Amino acid sequence: MRTARSRFGWVAASAVLVASACGSATPSPSAAPTAAPTATTAPTPSPAPGSACVPATTPASEDWNQRTWYEVFVRSFADGDGDGIGDLRGLSAKLDYLNDGDPATTGDVGVGGLWLTPVAQSPSYHGYDVIDYRTVEADYGTNEDFKAFVAAAHERGIDVIVDLVMNHTSSEHPWFEDAQTPGSAHDDWYVWATQNPAWLGPDGQVVWHRLDDRWFYGLFWEGMPDLNLRNAEVTAELEDIARFWLSEMGVDGFRLDAAKHLVEDGRDQVNTPESKAWLAGFKAAVEAAKPGSLLVGEVFDPASIAGPYVPDSVDLTFNFSLATGIRLALQNGRAAPLSTAFGATLEHWPPNQAASFLTNHDQDRIMSQLGGDLPSARLAAFLLMTAPGVPFVYYGEEIGMSGRKPDERIRTPMQWSADGPSGGFSSAAAWQPLADDWQTVNVAAQDADPDSLLTAYRALVRLRTANAALLEGATTILEGGAEPVIGWLRTTADQTLLVVVNVADEPVADYGLSVADGPLCGGVSARLLGTIGGDPDAPVTAPAVTTGGGLDGYAPLGTLAPRSGYVIALEAAP
Repeated sequence: MRTARSRFGWVAASAVLVASACGSATPSPSAAPTAAPTATTAPTPSPAPGSACVPATTPASEDWNQRTWYEVFVRSFADGDGDGIGDLRGLSAKLDYLNDGDPATTGDVGVGGLWLTPVAQSPSYHGYDVIDYRTVEADYGTNEDFKAFVAAAHERGIDVIVDLVMNHTSSEHPWFEDAQTPGSAHDDWYVWATQNPAWLGPDGQVVWHRLDDRWFYGLFWEGMPDLNLRNAEVTAELEDIARFWLSEMGVDGFRLDAAKHLVEDGRDQVNTPESKAWLAGFKAAVEAAKPGSLLVGEVFDPASIAGPYVPDSVDLTFNFSLATGIRLALQNGRAAPLSTAFGATLEHWPPNQAASFLTNHDQDRIMSQLGGDLPSARLAAFLLMTAPGVPFVYYGEEIGMSGRKPDERIRTPMQWSADGPSGGFSSAAAWQPLADDWQTVNVAAQDADPDSLLTAYRALVRLRTANAALLEGATTILEGGAEPVIGWLRTTADQTLLVVVNVADEPVADYGLSVADGPLCGGVSARLLGTIGGDPDAPVTAPAVTTGGGLDGYAPLGTLAPRSGYVIALEAAP
């Protein structure tokens, strides 16, 4: 557990709240706060003549904004019983790696929330085709094992959400087996046609599948028949399943799989008004069952489509536009994709109600997409933790695990060490071979290395957790004045942080940050809180605030190092 400054410029034990341009705040030491950091307001200095001094507005914040989330594919995280398959007891044993519950320590990642991919009984390895919604998959353990895991997570201040698959079931589910008999109790629980409609799905796939003298609708394949969510009995049963997981199993919410596909209207099969209305009703039922529960929807679409689901239908939707913008900016050394994604985020989502991420269980891992470039991976993490939104980290991303499709190869076992036969994941041969680089890319190799990707993630999570402006601040995008440069302000009533990034693999000296109208106020000083890829001791020049409260060609640092990001506190000048 190191507190010394690494070359990434973070002092992990002292990433604290700082003063804003018009106020100050009290440090919060918590690694996983359950409420907004406590703040006290200092007297506001008199505005400089001609300054706009527009008061900063802090968007409404929820508990989930205070947390950094971590996606776990349970089968691949840790094996507790030695059968080569990850399970709940193994996950429980690794909780201290994720968050040990002690805000004074720095050796854990510091996450405040876990998203578990499906844990209900299923005939597949991935679990997205459920056969029993109320029983934990036997490979992972028992319902009691799950309850013990949730209790252990809660003891450490970690919230838990689980994947809930409501669009479809497995074709082996007892409901569908009964529905195959016309007129049976579950016949109308699925979508049937007496003649083949013959139209294709949204991706040109076959969606109507013959069974005896009828056809049933299955968007993904014939092994996953779609539920008929127009049937009130189906809706009532799914709401009761949600109540079971919230009350009996103790979860804190759900990630809703395939949220845009729930209710079709003939050939109109995605993002229908009925889908959004159904989700709004489900959201109300979940809130009534356990107030404050989180619903995050998977809407794999641009911001203009995914954003409007929030807040009426779900609390968050995943920001695929931002994930793409981060990747393209780093691959091409241009800030434009990032600027475009930021603009779309601010336009289409309520403030900070997008779930941000780099990649997930359906995509090639970010390290592979970045060609194994470690500086790019570090900067990707920096962007994730400083951008507006609620960040989700895919397991193993924090150590730079690699992987490209097929799906099994982007869901390989967690690489804990160089120990055989399975890199510390299991005492037996793993259910899936580890990635080729597991003997060099693993937790043990990076744990005590101040320059490792893991160390950077730990520090970045703590930086975000300790600064209200990064958790819940309003966002103002700045022009960079050079193709690889972008900046943004994160602002609350008590704190203003400036983030500056150079996405190129070469240094940039000729740049200038500008915005016509902004939240800045009067005389402002500047202080470097930390950097990824830059000089942590570099002098910082204070800005001259424009009459509109903005900036005009401001260069806080003489040179921006290659693949570098900086967080600068803008405070009221003494």
